[in-house]
Parts: sequence; structure tokens; C-alpha cells
Amino acid sequence: MKNLIYRTGILSLIIQIITGVFDYYVLGLSIPASFLLLKNLLWLEFFVQIIEGTFYIWMVTNFSTIADITHFRYYDWFITTPTMLFTYSFYLLYLKYKEENMEIDKNIYELVQENLGVLIPVIVLNALMLVFGYLGEIKKMSKYLAAFLGFIPFILMFSIIYKNYAVFSVDGIKTFWYFCGIWSLYGVASVLPYNMKNIMYNILDLFAKNFFGIFLAFILFYANKEVSNTINKTETTM
Repeated sequence: MKNLIYRTGILSLIIQIITGVFDYYVLGLSIPASFLLLKNLLWLEFFVQIIEGTFYIWMVTNFSTIADITHFRYYDWFITTPTMLFTYSFYLLYLKYKEENMEIDKNIYELVQENLGVLIPVIVLNALMLVFGYLGEIKKMSKYLAAFLGFIPFILMFSIIYKNYAVFSVDGIKTFWYFCGIWSLYGVASVLPYNMKNIMYNILDLFAKNFFGIFLAFILFYANKEVSNTINKTETTM
């Protein structure tokens, strides 16, 4: 069973590299100005993949010498999860503007300033959730108690995101339940035995950290295709 942790870790790393290369390729493409926010969000997701990939490279190269890798995951998560929540919240904000047929005329810094009242509680609750999980992993409290306490800030955090961002668009609601569902499975995995837990974490990381980056990348990829097709039609007409 322990070999499965290693194998799923290798599989996860390979897929991370493939998605990272694709994301980087898309980041170099020309896109319409209306997609600029999504391009900035993809840069942040690319950063998440670098942190994630660094952890997995460390894990697979040191696997035989580490007795318990689980608590090391939290060093990754304390960096990547707030970044992911930020990018997802702003993607939902983008959908809200799109639903209302409005263009985003502010840069990402201005949007952050405007949304600090929502983002700060989300980031604080996320940190609290991770602290409870970490305390359970280092056996400072029961893993069941840690999971129970961790779900309290989890529910509050996603409630804030739903009420302030997701509820304003059909696509926002759909992606919200996917995002929320995948993240909730980390809490379920936290109470499982060591081997099963880490196998599940390896698989969940693929869907939680790589899916959204690929999702944004494909939106931008097709936006670039539309620009290219428009240019080609114009040249043909001329």
C-alpha cells in the first residue's frame, strides 16, 4: 500500500508537469483585453503549480527516508490554498461582471483593494482550517476533533465565497459545488489511515490544483483562437 503513495505521487508529478507546460504556453498567447483578468489569474495558478510541483519532487526523491510525509504537505498548503481561493474568487467575480454584461475596467490591484473586506476573512478562515488539520497531523489533538473543528471555518469560508461571488452566475454556482466538493474531501481523507490518506491526497491535488489552472488555460486558448480567426477572416476579405 505504501508503494501506491509513491506511484500516485509520480503520476501526479507527471500530470503536473504536462499541465504546467500547457499553462505556460497559453500565458504567452495574445488574448483580447476583456480576458486580461483571467490571464493574471492563470499566472497565479501557474505559481501554485510550481509550489505543488516542488513539493512532489521533494516527496518522490526523499520518499524512502521519510517516515511520515503528511504534515509536510501543510507547508505547501499554507502557500497554495490562499492563492487558489483568491484566484477562484476573482474568477467568480469575472463571471458576475460577464453575467451583468459589464466590462472589468479595473486592474487586479484595484480589485483586491475593493474586495479586501471579503478576501481577508476567507484567508483567515482558510488558515484556521489548516491549523486544525496540522494540529491533528502532529498529534496535538485527535484527528477526528481536528477534522470536525476544521470543517467549521471551511463551511464559513465557502459560505462567504458563495454569497459574495458564486451566487451571481449559473457557471459560478456550478463551479462552486465542484470546488467546494473537492476541497471537502481533504477533510474526509484526513481521518483515514496513513497510506489511504496520502494516496487520496495525491489524487485530490490533481483535481484541486491542476483542474482550475487547465480550465483557465483552455478559456484563454480558445479566446486566442477567436482572435486569430478574426484576423485571418479580415486578411482574407482584404
